[in-house]
Amino acid sequence: MGVYHYAQRSAGRFGKLSEITGLAEAQPAIFPQTPGSLDWLLGPALHELPQSEDAFQLAVFAPEQASGLPVMVFLPGGGFVSGAGTVRWYNAQHFAEQQNCVVVVVNYRIGLLAHRQSVGGGNLPVEELLLALQWVQRHIAQFGGNPQEITLAGQSAGAFWAFVLAQLDEARGLFKRLYLGSLSYQPPMNQAMADERNGVIGQALDGTALEQASTKQLLAAGGALAKAWAGRGLGLYPSADGAVPADLFEVSQAASRLHVPEVLMTYTADEANAFIGMAPEQAFSVDAVRGFIAGNFAQPQGVFEALATEAPEATAKQLMARAMTLHQIQLYAVEFADQAVAQGASVQLFGFELSSPLPNAGSAHCFELPFIFGNRQAWHDAPMLDGITEETFSAAAAQLGGALGAFIRTGRAASASGESLPLHAPGVQSLTALTESGLVQREIDRRFAATRQVPA
Repeated sequence: MGVYHYAQRSAGRFGKLSEITGLAEAQPAIFPQTPGSLDWLLGPALHELPQSEDAFQLAVFAPEQASGLPVMVFLPGGGFVSGAGTVRWYNAQHFAEQQNCVVVVVNYRIGLLAHRQSVGGGNLPVEELLLALQWVQRHIAQFGGNPQEITLAGQSAGAFWAFVLAQLDEARGLFKRLYLGSLSYQPPMNQAMADERNGVIGQALDGTALEQASTKQLLAAGGALAKAWAGRGLGLYPSADGAVPADLFEVSQAASRLHVPEVLMTYTADEANAFIGMAPEQAFSVDAVRGFIAGNFAQPQGVFEALATEAPEATAKQLMARAMTLHQIQLYAVEFADQAVAQGASVQLFGFELSSPLPNAGSAHCFELPFIFGNRQAWHDAPMLDGITEETFSAAAAQLGGALGAFIRTGRAASASGESLPLHAPGVQSLTALTESGLVQREIDRRFAATRQVPA
């Protein structure tokens, strides 16, 4: 592994970045952040590295004597406020060797550092991610990678940014394939939503501008936002700007802007458990579940009855997690896949259904990550993996890592034995899913129609 700087600040905290044209080695660091809300699942690895506002770094992994290999550029998640590509979770050496590819994992700015001067003032990660992709174009051949065979991959918030770049003209030609892991429906903020957040930030900073505030003050203001929006969504996430269109998630527009021909999308069976699994049962009521469904589905009574019938012993919290998972991630993947295929793209959908023995986790958001990279030792203190046998882990990692590896190499995900997995088609009734017993064809539930509203 090698860690390198790909950009540097040239004019203040929020000024334009300048590219680094040579190979500038770096000591691994992460952008400033507080403990993540998913530490109960993932463990404490993010707390091991020093924090810096100049952590414009990427890590490169390649097999020995690599030459002309396909490349995966991976953007990690973290809910737009935490995470880093340099953390040990994303040690991709095993993946690179097993899948015969080169892997680049990228740090990008998070929290209030990702917003130029104010929330709503512009999203900074697009600029730095373009610089990272340009760095890859210039240098990846030196590590044995082929700059013409690049897959842009992202998980969670990283998938959001990969989705943005796959629709952005300025990124055209910098990669040819797209992997989206657990892409969550999260339309960017409009100005009114940004202004509301700026009011909370202004109070937390007592009028100090973001440019002049200390790093500690910025993190405290981010904490105030998280507290103010607790139970009602993300406090801090991207706003609409010139690179992030307001209709980013409108499927027909997104598909028409897509500039890559091959897409792989994955999701887990119980995505929302990661976000509400540790919340007390009494925080949820049947009325709250009905309210969420009424606001997000076209036929709310039918959806509620179907979910309650399928899981008659489910608590209100479990029903809420199921409804959130469906609306935010699983159904959106199908909606986008339908439209992208109709407009000429090749798309595959893949469900991850292994369950963690950790109470309240199930197949939660992020649970697939160790299986993708096949690097269990790097997750040795992740509670979500406690109780998973080596046999189960190795078999699932071979299938999930193999599917992604095949996509990187050929544009078509395949089983561990090399059999190509089915392509998606509009109206198709099934997708490939990975269970503890192996790959199965799982029915896509098209009974449920989500409602989608783009912020005005």
